[in-house]
Amino acid sequence: MLSDAHCHLAGNRELANLQQQDQILTMINCQSPAEWERNTLLTGAHQYLSFGIHPWQATDFRWPEVTPYLEKTRVVGEIGLDNVWTDVNLLDQSRVFEAQLQFAHDHRKPVILHTKGCERAVLKTIQKYPNRYMVHWYATKDYQRDYIRLDCFFTIGVDVLTDPAVAQLAQDVPLNRILIETDSLEAIRWAGDTEATVADYPHILHRSIRAVAALRGMASDELEAQAYQNLEAFLA
Repeated sequence: MLSDAHCHLAGNRELANLQQQDQILTMINCQSPAEWERNTLLTGAHQYLSFGIHPWQATDFRWPEVTPYLEKTRVVGEIGLDNVWTDVNLLDQSRVFEAQLQFAHDHRKPVILHTKGCERAVLKTIQKYPNRYMVHWYATKDYQRDYIRLDCFFTIGVDVLTDPAVAQLAQDVPLNRILIETDSLEAIRWAGDTEATVADYPHILHRSIRAVAALRGMASDELEAQAYQNLEAFLA
């Protein structure tokens, strides 16, 4: 019962097929209309598409271009703020972020958050738009408790093995709010400083599950089943 709560396919048909064949419950991220259309053709059973304007692309699209995809999607994201990995103006990011939060709130669609370097600002902003939130790849000890108090879901990835902040989060998140993610094969290579192929993908998910289970003092199969149920709950 493997699950991947946040995955960028990057056009990889082989990975999409493996997820289907192994019945891995997967949230596939789409950051543009073109990516949505491409992923629609690649995906099938057990794979769900999310759509949102990523903060890195906050100035790339006009609202009328993305509205049809926000209407189609089951989940809005990933969206948020970033002052580390992009030089896109934060005012432009904030404008697009809040517009999407408002849309998700009004249409009762859960949201996937990107918070890099802007954890406090994102925390403050989402409190204006009560919703079901998934915090993706949260790699700082700052404000963890505040997000937990908002009943957010959290994804844990491969850096749980190397980043003390992620390891701490994996221990502290309520069991019914913990999720497992890969982000992408490229992200696995970057975070783990190692090659990652499609054949490695299930093993990488299992490795993260074992690491989180060990941190929490529970059996791996129990954590695997719980993460699957939690993603189903987020999607419900």
